[in-house]
Amino acid sequence: MNKIVLSVLIFLFAMNGFAQEGVKFMEGSFQEALNVAKQQKKMVFVDVCTSWCGPCRWMSEEVLQTPEAAKYFDKYFVCFKIDAEKGEGVAFAKKYDVHAYPTFLMILPDGTLRHKIVGADTLHIFIPRVERGLKEKTSWGHFMKKYSDRTLQKKEIPMAVGVFREAGMKEEVKNLTDSLFGLLSPKEKLAARYWVVYEELKYSDLFAPRFKFFVENRGEIAGKKYGEASFEIIRTMLFDHLINNTTGRITSKENPWNCGEANEMPCMRSLIKVSDLPDKEFFLVWCDLAEACYFGQADQVKEYIRKMTTLPEAMEFGRSFVWAFQQYFPDEKEELTKLRTLWDLDENNYRKH
Repeated sequence: MNKIVLSVLIFLFAMNGFAQEGVKFMEGSFQEALNVAKQQKKMVFVDVCTSWCGPCRWMSEEVLQTPEAAKYFDKYFVCFKIDAEKGEGVAFAKKYDVHAYPTFLMILPDGTLRHKIVGADTLHIFIPRVERGLKEKTSWGHFMKKYSDRTLQKKEIPMAVGVFREAGMKEEVKNLTDSLFGLLSPKEKLAARYWVVYEELKYSDLFAPRFKFFVENRGEIAGKKYGEASFEIIRTMLFDHLINNTTGRITSKENPWNCGEANEMPCMRSLIKVSDLPDKEFFLVWCDLAEACYFGQADQVKEYIRKMTTLPEAMEFGRSFVWAFQQYFPDEKEELTKLRTLWDLDENNYRKH
């Protein structure tokens, strides 16, 4: 019996030690970390964090505290953690242009930035991002130099876009995808290998030629591989602009970012009409509603919200429609109650279930 108890205790102690084995972060200064990295012929992996950052804690306390993470990072790096708002971290963050947290940097022993990753993720997604920094020709530093020198080749741009996206470089990603679209032949614009051109479409691209081309040729571009994702890109663009024109115009008349623009609705209508969206009727009615809200046409606001009640797709956005109705017709309590009941909302216009 004593042997059994002893065996169990040994097993539990072993498991406890195993569970606590994670990435080891070096104590001391950043310069000391560089010195050790030089001796060991490694790079320094720097976790740039802040005390208030929840995703930072999740990465350092959960994701990086596993034997798998320890085995990988200890093999390739001297690991170092620095608070961007304390001590030498303030100057460090300024030097390496860190503005979001967590940010992970891979730095050569001479202090040169090789690779940059912004944001938290699970280990099986995070490690492939780190892998790109281990190879010079797939690293942030490599693509950043070529981007600055304007020497990126067309075939390199998709990879550069991915690396810059992971580094949180929104402006550079937009510049590259716009440039790449302009370099592509009509046939290449339909090719799946250049999907990144459309995957990176953002709010400000409503009037962009590549968004128009994407809407007009969605089926051929997306194929089976990107079918659902392609519809989601178009819908997200329309949702964001229509919500701003529907509710933002009422509350933020002095803020053009929040309230949209008068010429957005005609643009969206033309795009919706040539699209193959299965829910295009819903979007066309929403364009009518958004235009009525934008120009303060109360009677038409009521008419188009009533039309919305016949469309099942409106359920997801019922809160926005009820809120708009409430701004124009606050005394029509009975109809407001009917709308809330239809779209499963409470008196504060939040979803009940």
